[in-house]
Amino acid sequence: MDLELKERHGVRDLDSLLHDRGLRNTPQRQLIYRIVASSPQHLSAVDVQQRLEDTMPGISLPTVYATLDLFAELGIVRKMALAEGPVLYDTGQRHPHAHMVCRQCGRIFDLDILPVNDADVAAAANQGFQVDSGDLVLHGLCADCQARGRISAVNAVTAVTKEQRKAA
Repeated sequence: MDLELKERHGVRDLDSLLHDRGLRNTPQRQLIYRIVASSPQHLSAVDVQQRLEDTMPGISLPTVYATLDLFAELGIVRKMALAEGPVLYDTGQRHPHAHMVCRQCGRIFDLDILPVNDADVAAAANQGFQVDSGDLVLHGLCADCQARGRISAVNAVTAVTKEQRKAA
C-alpha cells in the first residue's frame, strides 16, 4: 500500500526524494529529519528549533517550518493539527500508527494500529476518491487523568461527608 511506503521512508531516502524534486539535501534538512525521526514525542517546529540550537545555532523558525512542511508534502513526516496547541510533527518511522489525545492534559499517545487500512482505501476508491494519506485520532481521557478524576471525586465525597458530620 502506498501509505505504508510513504511512512517508511528514512534519511537514506531523503536525498533521492529531494533530488526528484530538484532540491538539495542540505545539512539543515538532514538534521531536522533526524530530530523528528528519533524523537519518542510528537514535536512542534519550536521544539525542533530548540533541539537544533546546539548544533545549528541561528537556524530560523521559518526555515524549520518550511522544512517540516516540505517533509509533510513529501509524505515522510505527518503533520498533526489538533484543536488546541501548535501543529505537531511525527515521522511514523518506528511504525505506522494512529494517535490518542487526552482531552484533559493534552498529551498525545501512539496507538499501534494502522491509521488507514486497505479496506478504508478501497471504500474511498469505490466513491471515486484517491487517498494520499490518512490519520486516525481518538480523543478521550488518559489513564493518569482518569485516576486523578477518581481521586478528585473521592476527595469531594469525603469533604461533603465531613461537612455533613460537622452539621449533625
